[in-house]
Amino acid sequence: MGKVCFYICDYTGTTEECSIKRNSVRIRPFCPSVSVKPTNSILCITTDPMQLVDLLLNLRYFPRFRLKMANILVTQEEPFDLVTIKLVPPAKEHLDYHWGERAVHMIWELIELTELMAWLSTLGGAFSALGDYQLACADTAGKISLHQMKLALRLGDPSLVARCQLYLAISLIQRAEFATAKQIIQRVYRSERRQTEPETRLLKMCQGIWAKLRYEYDLHQRNAARIKM
Repeated sequence: MGKVCFYICDYTGTTEECSIKRNSVRIRPFCPSVSVKPTNSILCITTDPMQLVDLLLNLRYFPRFRLKMANILVTQEEPFDLVTIKLVPPAKEHLDYHWGERAVHMIWELIELTELMAWLSTLGGAFSALGDYQLACADTAGKISLHQMKLALRLGDPSLVARCQLYLAISLIQRAEFATAKQIIQRVYRSERRQTEPETRLLKMCQGIWAKLRYEYDLHQRNAARIKM
C-alpha cells in the first residue's frame, strides 16, 4: 500500500495529515497549511469531533476497514489532489454523565474525608496534650491516630500518613512503649530522607519527637531507678 492520506482541519484552522498505512494510522502536523475551501482539486468534508474520533478509532483498530478506506481514497470516481475533513461544532455537545456522577461523588468524598481529618486532628491534639498527665488520654490519642492513618491512606497522601504515624509514636512515648516509638520515628525519618525532595517540616517533626523520646526515656529510667532504691 502506497501513501494514502487525508487531512484534518480543526476549529482554529490548524491542519494535520492522517496517513493510512498497512498496519497503522499516523497523524502529524501538516506544513504548509492546507486551505480547506473547496476547489476543483480539493474535496472538503465537514463533520463533528465525535464522528471523527469514531473514524480514527476504526482506522486504527480494524485492518479491513483501514484497507477499505484506503481503496476508496485511491479509486474515487472524481480525482482530487487533497481530501480534507473540516471539523465543525456538534449540534449537541456530548457529555459523559456517568463519569460526571462518579467525579462528583469522588469530590464530595474528598471534601468529607478532609473535614473529618480536620476534626480528628483537633480532637487528637487535645487528647495528646492531656496524655502527658493521664494514661487514658494517651491511649485515646493513639486510637485517634490510627483512625487518622486510615483516612490518610484513603486520601492517598503519603506525607499525611507519615504524620499520623508520628502522632501514634507520641502516644506510644506517653505510654512508655519506647522501643516501638523509636522504630516508627526512625522508619519515617529514613523514608523521607530517601525522597527526591524531602519535606522539611516532616523531618523537623521527626527530630522533635525523637528529642521527646530521649527525654521521656531518661525520665522513665530515673524514676525506675528511684523506685528500686
